[in-house]
Amino acid sequence: MDWKKVINDVNRNVSSTYDASVENLLDRLGLEHRKSTMDVVLPMLGVFGAGIAVGASLGLLFAPKRGNELRSELRHSLEDLRERGNEKISQASRKSKEGMEATPATQAGDSSAARG
Repeated sequence: MDWKKVINDVNRNVSSTYDASVENLLDRLGLEHRKSTMDVVLPMLGVFGAGIAVGASLGLLFAPKRGNELRSELRHSLEDLRERGNEKISQASRKSKEGMEATPATQAGDSSAARG
């Protein structure tokens, strides 16, 4: 007698019976297994990504411009975007330096006022 085969058969039968009985019980109570967040979110993200890819492809396919014109316009738009980004970064850097320079003066003024 092959005990390993018998144990595997019993395990498979008990497991499938248990799963079926749980599903039947939940069905009789009008309930169902709760789906995890990832069971819902991942398919939605996949469909969203596929929609973006299809939309971008169709947009390029039906664009009223020739390929050279479209690439040139995209290049100019990206260069403009990069320049504006660099300007914003330099403005933020300048403002943070001004804030850092103003902070010690304020603290020194506060401490001298506290002493006086």
